[in-house]
Amino acid sequence: MINQQILHQNINLIDIHSKENLNDEDRSKLIKDFQVTNEILDYADDIDERARLEYDEPNNVFLVVFNAQNEQNTVEEASKVTMPISFAVKDNNVFLFTNSQTHYVKDYILQADKDLNNISKDRIWSLIFYVFDQISNDYNDKINEINHRRNQIQDHIKRRKSSNKQIFELSDLQDLITYISTSINGNFNVVKQIEIISSGKIRSVSLSKNSHEHLHDSIVEIEQIREQASLASDTIDRVANTYNNILNNQTNTTMKILTIYTIVLSIPTIVSGFYGMNMPLPVSDKKWSWLFSIILTIFMIGLILWDLHRRDNS
Repeated sequence: MINQQILHQNINLIDIHSKENLNDEDRSKLIKDFQVTNEILDYADDIDERARLEYDEPNNVFLVVFNAQNEQNTVEEASKVTMPISFAVKDNNVFLFTNSQTHYVKDYILQADKDLNNISKDRIWSLIFYVFDQISNDYNDKINEINHRRNQIQDHIKRRKSSNKQIFELSDLQDLITYISTSINGNFNVVKQIEIISSGKIRSVSLSKNSHEHLHDSIVEIEQIREQASLASDTIDRVANTYNNILNNQTNTTMKILTIYTIVLSIPTIVSGFYGMNMPLPVSDKKWSWLFSIILTIFMIGLILWDLHRRDNS
């Protein structure tokens, strides 16, 4: 579905909102009315497209693919927690490609159009940089949520309430932070590409001083979020390693206890086995021989327990 909306300075926002993929009718309309190439549309319509910056020089179209968060909070697959959105910039037109999970980005553009009061030739890029900032804030909130969940797991571990549930939760957090970190790194590469292009080293994109400063601020913001994501990932890995060590220690303790029980319980069998033989043994002909066997058994059990305790403390 294609909707058009006029923003300030007569910027034409073309909102292409697809449930899944761009349908043939919308594709034909974009090609015919706006001279957008099939190649650009294929990039913009690919839900698995990586964050990137493309330039169609013959048609003077810039394509910016950026990773945004999936609006659905009940995503079961970690790989779907982020999804690409696309901006295509051609003349005074800005095309926004989203699906049902990322269509909220349009609200960011409309809010940016209200907040940006200055008149400039590069207003389209200012709007896009504003959206970058909002998406980065969303990632910051997501990382804080991940840290909160990790702290809860740590509290369970400290209270020695470890279970399979914590193992699966840690595994989910590791998958989640991996995909988020990858998306943030992709976004960082995009803004760095825009910075290179705006400097005129490859292709000139005319940006005002204010827009350059805004772009620089966006780069710093995304770089800080990259560091937060990296720190969160490292912390989750350390917690997972600690949890594995705790489980290993618990297993070792269990095996140690079972071994002690096996040794202790084997002593009465050995003693009674000797005195159950049909052959003369010391004090076997005495009335108190059964009491002697019990005392001998208790003495041997105590001796072995003392030796095990001594070895454990040495």
